[in-house]
Amino acid sequence: MATRRCGGLPVSQGLAHRDPLDSRDPFQVFDWYWADGSSESARSDALRSQPAETECLMEMISADSLLHFALWAVLGDSHPVGGLWSETQTDLQATIYLAYGGFFRQALTVLRTWFELVVHAVYFSDHYGQPTGRYEKWRIGDRNAPAKMEAIAVSLSGRRGKQLNVDADAILGELQPIYSVLCDQAHGSGLDKYKLQDGRDNVTRYLEKSFNLWFESLLKCLNAGCFLYRAFFRGELAEYFSRYKSEAARLGAVADKLSPKVPHLGKLVEELLQEASKPVRP
Repeated sequence: MATRRCGGLPVSQGLAHRDPLDSRDPFQVFDWYWADGSSESARSDALRSQPAETECLMEMISADSLLHFALWAVLGDSHPVGGLWSETQTDLQATIYLAYGGFFRQALTVLRTWFELVVHAVYFSDHYGQPTGRYEKWRIGDRNAPAKMEAIAVSLSGRRGKQLNVDADAILGELQPIYSVLCDQAHGSGLDKYKLQDGRDNVTRYLEKSFNLWFESLLKCLNAGCFLYRAFFRGELAEYFSRYKSEAARLGAVADKLSPKVPHLGKLVEELLQEASKPVRP
C-alpha cells in the first residue's frame, strides 16, 4: 500500500517525530489504520462478503462516467447537468467509500446528496440561460431549489420537448419512493425503522443488512436518474454515441451487465444504440 508523504516523511511522522504510541498520531486517533488497512476492518469484510455487488458497483462507476461525459461533451460544463457532474461523481465515489468503511447512515446521506444533485440538474436545465438566472442564483446561494419531489415532478411534467410521454404522477413514482428512504437516513428517523443499528458498537463494522439496504438504494437512485435522462436528454446522448461508436459499444457492454438491476439504464442504452446504428448526419 502506498504511503502518503508530508515533507518527505510519511504523514504521521511529518506531523509528529515521536513514537506514534506516545503521540497524537492521526492515523491512530481517527482509526485510519483500522478502517482502511486492517484485514479485519469493515472494508476488508465487505470486499470478501460482497464480491458480486463489488463487481456491480464498478460497472456502475463506468456507466455513470460514460453517460455524464457524453452529456458534458454535448451540453458543456456550464450547463447544470454538465457542470454538476464533478460534484455528483465525487458523491458517488464517497458513498461507496463510506459504505465499505461501515459508515452506513453517512453513506446513505451522501447518496441522498448525489440523488438531489442529479434531479436538480435536470430541473434547472429548463431554466439555464434564462434572464431570471434561476440556476446561476442557486449556484451562489441566492435561490433555493424546490424542496419537494412533488413540485419537481409537476414542473418536469409540463416541460416541452419531453422524449417520454410521462405525467407528474409517473415522474413522482420514479423519484419519491427512493427519496423517502434517503431522507429517513439523513434525518436519523430510519435508524430503528431499517434496523441500521443492529450489530453496531463503537467500531465501524461490515453489517450485511445495512450494506444491502445501501446497495439497493444506490441501484434505485441510478435507475431513477436514467429514467430522467430517457425523458429529457435522450437526444443529446444519442448525438454523442452516434458519433463515437466505440463509446457506444462500451456503454452497451456495461448495460448488458447492469440492466437486470437497473432497468431504465437498459432501456436508455437500447434506445441510444438504435440511434447510434444509424448513419451519422453530416
